[in-house]
Amino acid sequence: MGKIRNIATLPRIYFNIVDSLKKQKQFLKLNIAPLLEKSMAENDGSLSDKDFIKINNYYGLAVPSILGEAFCALRGKDMTIEERWTSTSQGIITGIFDDFLDDHKLPEEYIEQMVKHPEVIEPKSSNELLFINFYMMALDKASNPEFITKQFVKVHKAQIESIEQEVIGISEKRVWEITSHKGGDSVLFYREGFGNNMVDGEKETMFQLGTLMQYENDIFDVYKDNKSGIKTIPTTVNKVSELRNRYLHEMDLFIGLCHRMNYPDNNIRLFLNRVMPVINRGFVCLDQYQKLEEVNNGNFSIDSFTRKQLICDMEKPKNILKTFYYQIANTY
Repeated sequence: MGKIRNIATLPRIYFNIVDSLKKQKQFLKLNIAPLLEKSMAENDGSLSDKDFIKINNYYGLAVPSILGEAFCALRGKDMTIEERWTSTSQGIITGIFDDFLDDHKLPEEYIEQMVKHPEVIEPKSSNELLFINFYMMALDKASNPEFITKQFVKVHKAQIESIEQEVIGISEKRVWEITSHKGGDSVLFYREGFGNNMVDGEKETMFQLGTLMQYENDIFDVYKDNKSGIKTIPTTVNKVSELRNRYLHEMDLFIGLCHRMNYPDNNIRLFLNRVMPVINRGFVCLDQYQKLEEVNNGNFSIDSFTRKQLICDMEKPKNILKTFYYQIANTY
């Protein structure tokens, strides 16, 4: 029955996602583009084309239209304009914030000050100014700005701890702890941009969703992380079956937590309809790795493969179709 239901609901699920993306693109065009154009005109070189691509094509687009709409489906109430501003602003600052420590090597204490007290910061560069402006926008539009700041502190802590992933000999247990907090605390940060209070079981569920999404991100990024010397679960395991089994376990754990939240069953179903297409992409990437392992004497050795072999292009028609397959196959 589950697969039959998935087949019947598949068109509506993807129509809703496409419609949400279209709505958010329009919001970006009307409200965010003029602000970004001003930043580009005054750019001192600290903002790159990559930053604006991440804003328009990734974080500024996907955070509100995928996660934000999922949160709204769960509570059974549409996104308000204030929440869209908050969620969009949170998405915009995500990529910039990640680069503060990784690329721009800003002192940890200074970054922490920006997170805790953005109102007292005098930006020293264009990327800092853009970050502060949109962070303040998120706080100004939010119903509970103090919750956002409190959770952002945890995101920063997870970011600092992720530096340990470059240490030779780091244990798998520690890698997983870092993975969980990088993803879990980030999703909770985005969730705090919405006005309704979390119900019983929701915090644990959102943390698990973030854990699963971060693990999925690490699966897709094996080439980049391996080349950079960053230890993740996918870069340290040489059997795709191990990666898949853990992915299935974490997905099942997430789905189980969803059904224990104190929300109506139909709302939970609509929430899962929003996020599962994202989760099911991970299986498409694992299938690609499985084929590589099979032609490499049963060993998934990242150094044995080229970048082209390891990059899973989810815009290819065959991969889109495979995502549809897993959306039907994985009942929830």
